[in-house]
Amino acid sequence: MKKLKTEIIALCDYASISREGKLSVNGIFDEVRVQKFPGGLARAFLVATISGTPDTAYKLNLKIETKNNKNVHPSLGDTVLETVTGPNGRNNLVIELNGLPFQEEGEYQFKLYDGDHVVGSTLLRVLKVSGTNEGVSYKLPN
Repeated sequence: MKKLKTEIIALCDYASISREGKLSVNGIFDEVRVQKFPGGLARAFLVATISGTPDTAYKLNLKIETKNNKNVHPSLGDTVLETVTGPNGRNNLVIELNGLPFQEEGEYQFKLYDGDHVVGSTLLRVLKVSGTNEGVSYKLPN
């Protein structure tokens, strides 16, 4: 049995999968700016293309962890994402995330697990900005 891994994993503003199985991704990001805490994402999507054994069912869990591996949203880890790879061993995942608060500034890893094995992860930086930013422009990293 081939070990499961991600070929693509990202956070974005919107994503969908067509009837033909094509993944569409809009607005990939790795940073969010908030004015106060708790603050964060009203709505976002985590997308992943997984690769493993052809025609195989997998049960995955999503966890959001800090650098010290603290799971900051434990209720997400209780969600089982059931998926089946196609004849080519791949499948696209789209996970909608609504009302996701963060308690403090920092780096957060969004990790997909198959049991104890990390299939893939992506990093989100949460930054605090001051409330009066009129006339101030930010240089975005992407």
